[in-house]
Amino acid sequence: MAQIADRGWIGRWERQPTLDSESYSDFCEGIRKFAQEGTRGPAMAAASKAAEAAKAKGVDLTRINDIRSVFDPVPQLAVRNRMMRTLQEMTWRGLRNAYYADAQKYLDELNAYDKKGPGTVEWSADFNAPAYAQQPIHIQPGGYYADPLAGYWYYDGSHSFFIGKNTQDEGHLSCANSAKIPADGKVKRIMDIGVSVGQLTVGLKERFPDAEVWGIDTSAPMVRYAHKRAVDLGVAVNFSQRNAEDTKFPDAHFDMITSYILFHEVQNDRIETILREVYRQLRPGGTFSIFDFPYDVKQMPPFMQYIFTLDRVDNCEPYAMEFVTMDFTRLLKRVGFQVETGPDQIYAVKTIYCTKPA
Repeated sequence: MAQIADRGWIGRWERQPTLDSESYSDFCEGIRKFAQEGTRGPAMAAASKAAEAAKAKGVDLTRINDIRSVFDPVPQLAVRNRMMRTLQEMTWRGLRNAYYADAQKYLDELNAYDKKGPGTVEWSADFNAPAYAQQPIHIQPGGYYADPLAGYWYYDGSHSFFIGKNTQDEGHLSCANSAKIPADGKVKRIMDIGVSVGQLTVGLKERFPDAEVWGIDTSAPMVRYAHKRAVDLGVAVNFSQRNAEDTKFPDAHFDMITSYILFHEVQNDRIETILREVYRQLRPGGTFSIFDFPYDVKQMPPFMQYIFTLDRVDNCEPYAMEFVTMDFTRLLKRVGFQVETGPDQIYAVKTIYCTKPA
């Protein structure tokens, strides 16, 4: 791997601007790991005890407000919740400070990479992203859309999110290798929607080197960084700032389409529009591989419902609860897809395979 950055690469991971920023991120990752895993046993035990006491008093633990009224005061849960929120704030603050210490360098870098290959990138300063795409998801300041350097620190921040399990794109490469191939085996064109920094997109091109691969996202900072990283890895992907609800690609244009943890970030009433657009662009027999969190939260025990709710409130996931409470499989079938379940991925990501009937 060429040492294209000041501090070089470790495999597929380009290192952060300074050792201090990298060490600070490692510290935040350690807190996240402890908050998620180290506190799990005591938190679940305390939650179970609180739930039993509440039920003995006749409290209905099927409604989220009642669940919160029982669990919010539990000290073990309060500590866990405060840690999760604080470490997320610390992660973004550290990364933003690291990149903005030399912001012009990275802005110039993006401008230079826009003109480099292999692969291409297209974006527009006049692009109007849908309102849901402009939310500060994961409480990332400026979200994915507004900050011109968002791709840099989103990528580094994702290492903390995955608790070190995806530093070499392990999760994205697993999904790329799991994506369903059409029954006739013909794969000439592939599109990945909602790509963020393009890790799955690059993995798809590596799996199908002869295919034309597109990665689209509503965020210019994301597709620009995705292109930069693909160029550094020597992978010829075409990235474009487009809306998944109306991509402008022709009918029946793609053999395969994929998405990675996209739909739980989408406003509920726009999901069907995106699915119908995907269906339009797939050729007969084409496949759509979805990697996301299609859980039925209503079937979860109260503690897990509580965790999902706190993620919505404290981690800016405004649409996730609507997604996990909808009948996503039924919607896919209503659009016209044949649907089957695929393998589980890392970090509790589920796989759904959809095929457009031939």
